[in-house]
Amino acid sequence: MDYLFRFDKPRPNQEAMIGDVYSALEHRRDIFINAPTGIGKTDASLGAALTFALKNGLDVFFLTPKISQHKIAMEAVSGIKKKFGLDFSFADIVGKRNICINDKVNAIESDAFYGSCESLVKAGKCTYFSRSKNFSTDDKGLADAMENGHNALLDYSYGKGVCAYEIAAKYAKNCRVIIAGYSHLLNPYNSGAFLKKIGHSIDNAIIIWDEAHNLINIANSYLSTSISELGIDAAERELKAINNSIDLDYLKFAMKKLAAKKLSKGMSEALVDKSDMSEFMESEYEKLIDDLEKAGLEYIQAKNAKRSSILHIARFLRGFLDADESAARIIKARNGLARLNVSCLYPDRALPILQEAYANVFMSATMEPMRMYSDMFKVANSEMRSYASPFPKHNKAAFIDNEFTTKFSQRSNEQYMKMAKRIEEIKDSVPGSVAVFFPSFSVLEGISRHVNVAKKYVQRREMQSQATDALMKRFTEDDGSMLMAVMGGSFSEGIDYKNNSIKGIIIVGIPLTAPDLELKLRIAYLDKRFEGRGMDYAYIIPAIVRSVQAAGRAVRSERDRAVLVFMDKRYSWRMYMAAISNSIEISDSKDYMKSIRFFWDLNDVVDKVVKAKPDKNS
Repeated sequence: MDYLFRFDKPRPNQEAMIGDVYSALEHRRDIFINAPTGIGKTDASLGAALTFALKNGLDVFFLTPKISQHKIAMEAVSGIKKKFGLDFSFADIVGKRNICINDKVNAIESDAFYGSCESLVKAGKCTYFSRSKNFSTDDKGLADAMENGHNALLDYSYGKGVCAYEIAAKYAKNCRVIIAGYSHLLNPYNSGAFLKKIGHSIDNAIIIWDEAHNLINIANSYLSTSISELGIDAAERELKAINNSIDLDYLKFAMKKLAAKKLSKGMSEALVDKSDMSEFMESEYEKLIDDLEKAGLEYIQAKNAKRSSILHIARFLRGFLDADESAARIIKARNGLARLNVSCLYPDRALPILQEAYANVFMSATMEPMRMYSDMFKVANSEMRSYASPFPKHNKAAFIDNEFTTKFSQRSNEQYMKMAKRIEEIKDSVPGSVAVFFPSFSVLEGISRHVNVAKKYVQRREMQSQATDALMKRFTEDDGSMLMAVMGGSFSEGIDYKNNSIKGIIIVGIPLTAPDLELKLRIAYLDKRFEGRGMDYAYIIPAIVRSVQAAGRAVRSERDRAVLVFMDKRYSWRMYMAAISNSIEISDSKDYMKSIRFFWDLNDVVDKVVKAKPDKNS
């Protein structure tokens, strides 16, 4: 069987993956792919899917959690098209806000942007949108822009004075492949409108879900929301600024009353029912939401604001009303201030898209145990495949430090100082940069202040994307430095540290979710849904996935070499070791510091031997 593939020859495991994906599609079955970094999952999945789709008149959606992950998919599809001289179109689709060229609204943050955009369009005040209505997608420049990614489309749209999102959606109607974000299909609030706009039917599409271990958490986030007293205060100030008479005092009063009723002495959170807010949720509730949405947009336009607390309150009230039995309503209080959360425990409402698709390809470097993902995605009768790393085993050495733990009951400043000293010792044994990943900001901050190294880059709480990018750039360009960041964040997942810029990774502690009421409710809910597996599915396995994702940042090619240290004795426990060993081979060395030095000494010898070998072509 000849598959579409942009390179001369696939790697051995990559070739097997292409065949497995194609076979699953032939039988119209979903497939779960667990494959380590470096195997070439993107090229393999797209090669198989495109081969099958073009033969059978199907579309392909390649979805990623982050925009930065679109580039490699674009390169794979473009490479296939050019190599084989194929006649099909493809598009890189991102959220409207990311490619808006209207200065009146493109600086507005978050969901407030979409309401403001819609308001301008309805009023006929967006000239870019107006020009887009009759704009022809046959323009050769548009095709070139679409196939070079959303940044090229942005430049093209500035030149033509048209709405980039509108012309992208028009162009996508005739595309065979669409590269987009999870939210375009997974968010139940906008997936239907998106598909209608681009004129595609999901039952005629193969969906490839990149980094699919994130799918449930991302879907949960679409169906979760919260408000606080401080947020209500901010909304009241905004209403006053535009002379609007909507009174939110009674919402704040209802929250305080609910907190007083539900939270007995010593309690900081409690479960509430929709009926507990019945006094507030009167017959005019829907009208109040509509009025708040209008007022929020008015505030943004009148004050040239980037965000609106009024709009956030409106969205929360709608979410509180719409939440089904898979969501928990939780009242919290801290420092005398109340907060009301709607927390999705399991995203039932977001998952029908998986059953509606022609077939799904779920892939990740941390897709184990596949039984869990099959259960959670509600996908039956699927194929499951795991592939070995294409890199030599001697390129990586992994160890567990059994001397320490970040278990809450054993945390202390003295313990943190000892761990900091050990981190310094590991750093001194590694000939290059080291990344240290922590389970939380509190542990990061507790240890990092004791770490004495010359070049240290530390992630801060609530860093914006620009600051994150700048920190990343400084670290990767500064050889021999140290990065200190949290697991589950932008530094530890979905990012490539190229050119072996990390020679060592230290995983400090286990990134277990805080055992709050939401977690307890999620465990109980999943226990009922999945035959008592709630603790594994909601607590233990997600933590191990975050650890393994962070540990996988170092070795990204066959030339990369690195040491990994899991600094917590709990990693030696059976339940954690069993989960880790699916992805990482752990050494049983009794003196791992000595083993680290030996690892690098051995690799120095190997490098010298390789360099000394005569070139066969010379």
